[in-house]
Amino acid sequence: MNILEFIRRNSLLVLIVIVGVGAGLVMMDYSGKGSAFARDFYIRVDNTNYSYPEAAALGENGSQFLSSLFSATRDAIGSPDQNEDGTVSADEEAAFISLQREHPEAVEAINKLNDIYAGWHYGVAKDGAVNVAINRAMIKAEGERLGIYPTEEQIDACLRAMPAFKKSDGSFDTELYRRLTGFRRGNANRVQEEAFRSVVADMMLWEAVARLVNADVAYDSDSQEKIINAFTQSISGRTAWLPREAVEKPTAPTEEQVREFWEAHKEDYKSEERRIISVYTLSPTADSNMENLLYTTDALMQELSQANGRGLDQLLDSASQNPEFDPFLYKEQDGATHRTYELSTQEELSKTLTDVVASDGAETSLAKVAFEETPDAPAPADYEAAKAAGDPERAVSIRQIRGFYTTTDNKLKLIRIEAVEPPSVLPYEQARELAMADLVAQREDEALTRAAQKLHEDMKQAIGEKGLQGAFEIAAKAGAQVEDYGPVRLAQMDASLPEGMSVHELLGSPSGQLTPPTILPTGARISAVTQRTIEDSPALNMQKRLFVLPTENARLRSDMMREWQNAAFTRFQVQLSPHVRTQGSSD
Repeated sequence: MNILEFIRRNSLLVLIVIVGVGAGLVMMDYSGKGSAFARDFYIRVDNTNYSYPEAAALGENGSQFLSSLFSATRDAIGSPDQNEDGTVSADEEAAFISLQREHPEAVEAINKLNDIYAGWHYGVAKDGAVNVAINRAMIKAEGERLGIYPTEEQIDACLRAMPAFKKSDGSFDTELYRRLTGFRRGNANRVQEEAFRSVVADMMLWEAVARLVNADVAYDSDSQEKIINAFTQSISGRTAWLPREAVEKPTAPTEEQVREFWEAHKEDYKSEERRIISVYTLSPTADSNMENLLYTTDALMQELSQANGRGLDQLLDSASQNPEFDPFLYKEQDGATHRTYELSTQEELSKTLTDVVASDGAETSLAKVAFEETPDAPAPADYEAAKAAGDPERAVSIRQIRGFYTTTDNKLKLIRIEAVEPPSVLPYEQARELAMADLVAQREDEALTRAAQKLHEDMKQAIGEKGLQGAFEIAAKAGAQVEDYGPVRLAQMDASLPEGMSVHELLGSPSGQLTPPTILPTGARISAVTQRTIEDSPALNMQKRLFVLPTENARLRSDMMREWQNAAFTRFQVQLSPHVRTQGSSD
């Protein structure tokens, strides 16, 4: 699921909780980060060094606040899939078009936020938040060169104009502003408010520079409407499905062939990765609540990042005695600060670690979270040696930390990945059955492909002699299942077309001609288009003018802004620390 789909499906309240955890804070999942970066640089833009905490604040705040603003804006027009059944009915589509017509300012704001979100996450770093930090640093530098930067009054005016902050009566939504800026216990969170307003200021700068770059360029509306019509047409046709069972099976492979196959593909047959993990659990007491516990963990994560992931037990002990924090529980019944799960695969771990937590807007198992990314963790033997020497944290880094995650029973879980045993190639004796099954499947796939290609050639020849009717008669005689389809709207085809048919193939296939064979695990599909119809209805035309055409124009302007970014990476002499993971590097 992409980020905009995630935002669409989740409530504003969930995003506000995420922002409460993330805004103004130092986040995780950067390799090798720690206090050493305060003396060096994590990213460098226009000869300005940004330490890891500074880069993390720019990146995470930008990403989280944009997501929240998008969600709040989206609430003004809702979702076309009102019952969330995965399809959009005619009534839902009509209602959504009506809402778009009533709220054109929200549609425009969504397009802008979508454009900024995509632009800020573009770059060479693997972690999108690092790219956000780089792009925000570049736009600040560009603002300085141009001599422009929004004043506090201009930021206020921008916020008042945002559909996200407009109530139904047109007044400013003060409560939403307070939530996004960390208003707690009747007091403003100045650090979080400044972080939020800085993001808004950078959004204003980004739009100002974009206007200079693309000068409100747009597609020719008539030409673009013809393209949209092509993608929203309705089509009908015939299709033939050749099931795998209709193709004669190849002979069984010999032992020598199986061994040769394993030799050529041995990297595909490996043991499962195993990990040792420790889990820390924080719970609010009767005198505290989850919101205040999140505030406490925010502060803990900042300190933990500065310590490069070490000394968590001491941090918890110190925080539990700090009067600035509400009381919380973190010790197990036996007095231990955490529980360690010995070397195990994800499947084995899931049997003993059964907690369900919220991660990226959805519920997932904590065991799965523990295996989601490969950190720079010690080998099991190194970890055991350090533990035997009484110093199990000597090789710990912040990259081994995952959390905090909210559980379904209102607790917070933090994972520390103590050690990782990577997968290793299985010997032939252990991999033989798997290799045998894969080789048999490969030979059957090849047989199916050959049969489908021959049928396609026979059908093409028959078209010249007897037309499409004759071609599909040939398919039926070869054991294929022939049926008519349509009319179906191209924009909604993926949900209503027979298996193995795709929008792109049908778009590029002339009427009356066969599509190339589509090979699937269960069979092969050959199709043809017999009729195309362009819908010309007031509802569809309104949707094109209000939503589709503006979206396409926004994409064009975004592409032009992308060129500005590519040039700016060089112009501002963007440099990355060796510890920043890039698109071309591995974990």
